[in-house]
Amino acid sequence: MSKSTRLKPEFVQQAVQDRKWIDDDTGLEQMSETLNACSVIGFDTEFVRDRTFFPKPGLLQVSDGHSIWLVDPIALADSTHFRSWLADCLTNPAQAKILHSVGEDFEVLELLSGVYPSPLFDTQIAAALLGFPLQMRYEALAEALIDIQFAGGLARNNWCRRPLPAEWSEYAAHDVIALPAMQTHLTDQLEQIGRLQWHTEDCARSVQRAQTRPDPLLRIKAATRLDDPALAKLSQLVKWREHQARQRDLPRSFVAKDRVLITLSKQRPETMQQLEKIEDMHKGFIRRYGTELLALIAEDPIGFERPPELRPLTTDQQNAIKATQKTIRTIAEQLNIEAPLLASRRDLTQLILTGQSDWLNGWRGEVLDGALDPVLTA
Repeated sequence: MSKSTRLKPEFVQQAVQDRKWIDDDTGLEQMSETLNACSVIGFDTEFVRDRTFFPKPGLLQVSDGHSIWLVDPIALADSTHFRSWLADCLTNPAQAKILHSVGEDFEVLELLSGVYPSPLFDTQIAAALLGFPLQMRYEALAEALIDIQFAGGLARNNWCRRPLPAEWSEYAAHDVIALPAMQTHLTDQLEQIGRLQWHTEDCARSVQRAQTRPDPLLRIKAATRLDDPALAKLSQLVKWREHQARQRDLPRSFVAKDRVLITLSKQRPETMQQLEKIEDMHKGFIRRYGTELLALIAEDPIGFERPPELRPLTTDQQNAIKATQKTIRTIAEQLNIEAPLLASRRDLTQLILTGQSDWLNGWRGEVLDGALDPVLTA
């Protein structure tokens, strides 16, 4: 490990103690003046999502590797300057935005700014390309890379609480102070083994996927077992639920549970009495949605086609997936990475069912270089 990427515990402790709380435009302006000269900026978000469809932003953590700013999105909710600054920062091509396992952070940042971070440097993706576990936590990676220990365990607190307890603020500050140093170390290692471009491709792909709203039907695990008429009806119902959940800002399950929608798609009730006989169909739900649901169920689905991901697999296709998984595992071992990073079962299923998959674009296609052809052409 390069000494240049180490962070001394006393430095981290001082930076955390000196963290700045930003809750007005004046503090925001002072922070942005410092960050304007930075080529890399570490970001993290804290949010609450217990009873809502959309995450409720509770905190935005920012660090240049020397200072830490804890930005209060609740206090700045009506600040156009905050939204403008964040959007400009997240899309500045001269500044890499460093996050660890960006995941739900995408949603929070988009809610706050209307944009997605680009260029993105995801330290978890970078670590996986170096042979670390695919889902390695920030605290574990920081210790492995730069020999700094951080305590975890506070991520699921109510981050919209004010004032935040000092312990929570310290935890939040820890989550960003090491990101620039980790990015330096990871970049050096990726360059040494010729995989920095792989990381750039995967981060861009991650942003692209975040911007694409998937078919809500694919969220239903039991959908594959339905016949085409029931699946077509379920497709209508989950789209209806998605609209209701977004409009009312409620978790999908608060509107209707998956098993209720599946039962409706199979039984297709025509009257309120039939609705009332369905298990888990509560009276309040029927009063609110009953008439609307019956009308929707009575509609004939137009132009529905079963998504490739939900087509039942034949025995030959199942065997082909197993064969490709074996090939993927062999090549992944040679690359010293986990097999799902090279290709997940979902990726392989899509490839077997459709003969094509976007994950083969870029470095994966180059690495595989026709290795799956024997299975695909069999």
